Amino acid sequence: MHRLMIRLIVLVALCVTPLLAWQAGASRAAVTPTVVGTIDLPRVLEALDEWKAEMARSQAAGEAFQVELEAKRTELDGLAADIEDFRVGTEQYAAAEHALKKASIDLRAFMSLADMREARTKQRAILRIYNHVRAATRELSEQEGYGIVLMDDSAIPIAEDSADVLGDISSRRVLYASTTLDITDPLIAYMNAQWQAARGR
Repeated sequence: MHRLMIRLIVLVALCVTPLLAWQAGASRAAVTPTVVGTIDLPRVLEALDEWKAEMARSQAAGEAFQVELEAKRTELDGLAADIEDFRVGTEQYAAAEHALKKASIDLRAFMSLADMREARTKQRAILRIYNHVRAATRELSEQEGYGIVLMDDSAIPIAEDSADVLGDISSRRVLYASTTLDITDPLIAYMNAQWQAARGR
């Protein structure tokens, strides 16, 4: 009787174990797959109103810099012409020479500081816009159910005359992406709508 009970238990265990394994496999198979999206980042940036505004600001800053630079160069040319009116060794010549040297130093400093200031401004703007792209991608993904969004660099060709082909290849992250995964246009529309709303338009 005792042996019969043991055999019965073993038989039940042998029958139940495969059933449990099948149920576990079925539940794993029923898990919803991750939805993947891709974006073409250069195309996103080119189409963003925020990026266009930054490019317009940068162009205006460049034009203002050129105007001020031209004024300083004209001033320097005038001082260089003035020095010719005085005889070498006189106080007037020494004063004019000092003014010319000072203006020349000021011009070089102005050009150097303007370049550094504009470079920092551009870097901050690019980082701000990139962080906005990341935040907007997250928000759009949460709304639309995307589990992961990749930057699609598969369409960017590697130049045949590249100095570092292996480096260019290793820097790529996507070998192929179907166009059905692309969410570039929805992301652009979403971000531009945010940009316009923030400005009350």
